[in-house]
Amino acid sequence: METKSISETNAVNDITGGSMANKDPSATKSLANNHNSLRGLLEHQLNDIYSAEMQLTKALPEMAKACNDEELQDAFLEHLDQTKKHVERLEKIFIKLRIEKTGESCKAMEGLIQENKKIILEFEESPVRDSALIIGAQKVEHYEIASYGSVSELADVLGLHKVADLLERTLQEEEFTDKLLSEIAMDINDDAYETEEQSSR
Repeated sequence: METKSISETNAVNDITGGSMANKDPSATKSLANNHNSLRGLLEHQLNDIYSAEMQLTKALPEMAKACNDEELQDAFLEHLDQTKKHVERLEKIFIKLRIEKTGESCKAMEGLIQENKKIILEFEESPVRDSALIIGAQKVEHYEIASYGSVSELADVLGLHKVADLLERTLQEEEFTDKLLSEIAMDINDDAYETEEQSSR
């Protein structure tokens, strides 16, 4: 049997918030396969968020390319970099908690991304399209905020405080992005209104 080094053991203990000696691997495995347990629910939700983030890394470049406003384009590209970091955090959690990736796709994110693709196809490049893209992007943010808030609370209840802290950090970043999009929307919506007013004269 392979023996873990002290540093490896401490790294696992640091994120799980407990000693490996007090953990029963078979019990952990059974919980992982049981969605009726809090641990099973946590693992299911983490897989769902992981899928959502992976989908978003592919969608954000398309959304940025479709923008007319440079500030909005930059915001989408910055969030792309941030989303990649969120994926890395989730992968770290998966490794430390020994969670298997199910490969199941997040249907909610599929729908939200499809809605944004429809916006790109149906709206001409204009401030109005940018307004529509912000609405679509904020729907995505609100889904992520709800998801990270819920799993952070679950992890905390289960005593996985280091995991909860990582998830809380991501939650705060999602909330910041949502606020930033709201601020950008104020200017873009004004531009869209002025453009329509001028065209109607």
